[in-house]
Amino acid sequence: MLFSPTVSAAAGAVVAVVGVLTLRHQRKTSAWVKRMRRSDHDAQDFEDAAAYLRKLVEMLCDRTHRPCRAGDFGSLHGLRHLIDDAAQATAAVRPELEAVVGCLDRYLATELPPVPATGQGGTITPTAQLEAAMRQEHARIELKNAAGTAQQRIRALRRAV
Repeated sequence: MLFSPTVSAAAGAVVAVVGVLTLRHQRKTSAWVKRMRRSDHDAQDFEDAAAYLRKLVEMLCDRTHRPCRAGDFGSLHGLRHLIDDAAQATAAVRPELEAVVGCLDRYLATELPPVPATGQGGTITPTAQLEAAMRQEHARIELKNAAGTAQQRIRALRRAV
């Protein structure tokens, strides 16, 4: 008799323990990999949203204290849709990005009417033009503040991750 029943039972117990430990290790490793993938995916979403917000703030700085007409808002429409898509993809900063989109919609609604080709003031009085320009500047400032709030939230979440 080469192997006694005691040795066979001990070998079986060792194999069972090694199998259980291997399974536990594999589950922990799998959970860690999923967490890292999710973290990497969230980091990419944050980076995309932060890039869109940086571009928005740059565009707003270019428009500071300058009344804008329809042609000046062309590039903002595409950026509005990118920020809206980023809000849908990133649950952690969705409220802040949706606030930016709402402010951007209000800002885009303040476009000034075109200047008549004749060079005359048209039907809008200078006071009404000034009021419209002031409303536009106020909407721009609100938008810039909302973008700053979203950027701060993204920075805080990056530090936490």
